[in-house]
Amino acid sequence: MKKFELPLGIISIIAIAMRLLHLPGNGLLVVLSLSILALFYYLSFAFFNGIRLREIFKHASYNGTNAKRIIGAVGLGFALSGIITGALFKLCFWAGGDFQLGTGLIAVGIILILAIFFYFRNKIDYYKRVFKRIAIIGGLGLILYITPTATLVDIYYRNNPDYAEIYKKVLNDPHNQELIQQLHEKRQEMNQ
Repeated sequence: MKKFELPLGIISIIAIAMRLLHLPGNGLLVVLSLSILALFYYLSFAFFNGIRLREIFKHASYNGTNAKRIIGAVGLGFALSGIITGALFKLCFWAGGDFQLGTGLIAVGIILILAIFFYFRNKIDYYKRVFKRIAIIGGLGLILYITPTATLVDIYYRNNPDYAEIYKKVLNDPHNQELIQQLHEKRQEMNQ
């Protein structure tokens, strides 16, 4: 599973950089890589517990773990997936990105507190794997959460500041048909 997670994480970071640099193909790569990574973490309870995918249905594979760690891994997978999905929504300027990021960050924070408590009690390698993912994904999610969407719009549309200004107004007032029409007209001008 590590052979899947690390390359996909690197591809996701490259896709985000491509998005911010406005390189061709960035939209598709961001959506695919972050969606697959989020799906991976939804199903990661076995990964966090060191169970190989081909042994996931074997009862003997779970001898080295307990119900608390499996439940914790499921919760962590959902929380990390929420952060990744929130990042996807925020980077694509879709509604609900900040809410998903915030929810995922709160859940990861709670899991981090519990993991610290159990780590100092047991000192098991399982918690080191948890801390790595929380530090990397949670840290990047926190940075993205505190970055205003307007800043991302300014970065993404830095070559078209007029379009960026109208886009920010539309994001603040998504039901204003006049602003939406102005945005549509400005987009047509850009595409010509």
